Order: sequence, then C-alpha cells, then structure tokens
Amino acid sequence: MKKISLLFSVVCLVFISCSEDKEQEPVQAVNPKNVHVIHDDDPPSGQGDIPRNKLVYKTYAQNSFTVEELWDRYKKDVEVTAPDYHDNLKNFWFSIIGDRVINEGSDEMKLYFLDEQMGLKQNFLNYDRFFRLLDACSLTDDEVETFALDFFDRNRKAINSILWKTDEDKKDKLGELAYMQRTFFLLRNSDKG
Repeated sequence: MKKISLLFSVVCLVFISCSEDKEQEPVQAVNPKNVHVIHDDDPPSGQGDIPRNKLVYKTYAQNSFTVEELWDRYKKDVEVTAPDYHDNLKNFWFSIIGDRVINEGSDEMKLYFLDEQMGLKQNFLNYDRFFRLLDACSLTDDEVETFALDFFDRNRKAINSILWKTDEDKKDKLGELAYMQRTFFLLRNSDKG
C-alpha cells in the first residue's frame, strides 16, 4: 500500500511540474464602431455565449434604474465585445430594456437604439420591439420604409443562411417576419387615413 501511494504521489508531482503555464493573450475583437481588446477575464467562447461578467445580467431588475441609467449601462456593456457574441449581447439588452426605451426614452435615445438594431446581422429576438421602436421614432415616411425594408431583408437573409432542423421551422420564422412587417405597414397606413 505504501508503494502505491508513493507511486501516486510521484506521478502527481510529475504531472504538476510538467504542466505548462498557459497564460491567455488578450484577443482583438472587431466591433463595428471601434476595435477593443477582450481582457483575460472576458475571453470569447466562440459559441456566441454572452460572458457572465457582462452588466446585462445585473440589469434584470430594470425598474430600479432610470431609462438614462439603463442606456449608460448598455453603452458601457457593449463597448467591449467579441464578434461571436456582439449581436447576441445587443439583442439581449434590447429585449430587456427596449420597452422602456420606446415608452420613456428621448428621441435621441430612440434613434440611438434604432441605429444599434440596424447594425446587427439579425434581430430574431426583437421583431415586434423593433417595429414598435421604428414607429416611435421621429422619422419621415421614406426613412421608416427604408429602415423597415432593410430590417426585413437582413433578417430574411439571416433566416435563409441558417441550417434549420426542419423546413417547417424555417418557414415559420420567415412567416413570423413577414407577418410583423405586413402588420407594421397596415397599422402605419391606417393611422394616416
């Protein structure tokens, strides 16, 4: 028994002494507006997962913040991201605070978030919220139509680029998007007449 425990101790010591010290180098992340460094405490997973140290996870109780404080937290949180989760983080934030931005936000804030949503590759999580934000912004009819059609085209392309489990799932997602766009334009046109 002594020989086995001695052998086990020697093997453990060899493994510990031979292991490399693997320090991660900061990784460059491309942000559409600026280039930022991802620090060691926030490494990208490559899977689109939002790191747990992001402020969005501390913002579920959004009613304890003013809409301006939420906007500041959003800007701080999305300032440093990695390409694999950049869009997911912005979509997640907008799903949490979008209704408050639409109802309580200034025109400047609404246009800021419209610009943020238009900069994403896809907005699957926020179809309805996007169209409500678009309707709440002070824009001309031509601008609204341009934004809505661009949003529709971008998301349609994103849906078509995904390998869906079934064709029915893909068809449902495309139908949901088309329904949101049609409903938006019907409601917008009915307000004029």
